[in-house]
Amino acid sequence: MKLLKGKESILIFLAENDAFAHEVRITTSMLAKQLSISQQTASRLLIQLEKEGYITRRIVGKETYVKLTEKGMNELIDLHVRLKGIFERPVKITLEGRVFSGLGEGAYYISLSGYYNQIKEKLGFEPFLGTLNIKLLSSAAIEGRMLLEKVANIVIEGFKDEKRSYGSAKCIKALFNDEDECAILFIERTHHDTSVIEVVAPHNLREKHGLKDGDKVKLTVSLQPVSLFSNLVNVSNTEVGCEKL
Repeated sequence: MKLLKGKESILIFLAENDAFAHEVRITTSMLAKQLSISQQTASRLLIQLEKEGYITRRIVGKETYVKLTEKGMNELIDLHVRLKGIFERPVKITLEGRVFSGLGEGAYYISLSGYYNQIKEKLGFEPFLGTLNIKLLSSAAIEGRMLLEKVANIVIEGFKDEKRSYGSAKCIKALFNDEDECAILFIERTHHDTSVIEVVAPHNLREKHGLKDGDKVKLTVSLQPVSLFSNLVNVSNTEVGCEKL
């Protein structure tokens, strides 16, 4: 409530207490406590709202009864429409970077059935046996990568075989150069820092696009705001390490 203008905060508070249906008994001390403002400010805002036609006030002795007017309700409906537009408009996060050659470990790890089968099932495609390494170009891209890591909700579970244990990873679906489906991997065990991302796709992106080291590419992720915000609220504040599979 503190982030809203005082007028909007009071209108929302009144609507929450059904003041659109009937008069509500309120006091300036009650408003001040609920909205974290002073009693003087609460009294001034009520008087202002009445003068501007957003509410009606009826004073009986020491008690005040308030009701939202049609203008007050229209103001709240306008606010609702604006917020609805925000929460229903997809958010696009674009990461730009340059291709570089890794150590060639991606092909080995993706080929392991413990990873391959999960990627196929959870991402909906048979992965090319290898990952594309991309060095991000700016601090804004790195911040975007860190945000995506926090909201990524497709989990590739770690597993064990007779040789060793293998770490887990998270991933999020993306579009490569506005054309190819792929997924960004956020790997539990890696030697890369947060300026690097690894991408898995249904085919060899290097060959398809004729890429060589140093070529500039981009990845785009579309998120629904409600999903984005709820995931950010629920995510742990503990930074997730990025280590190699």
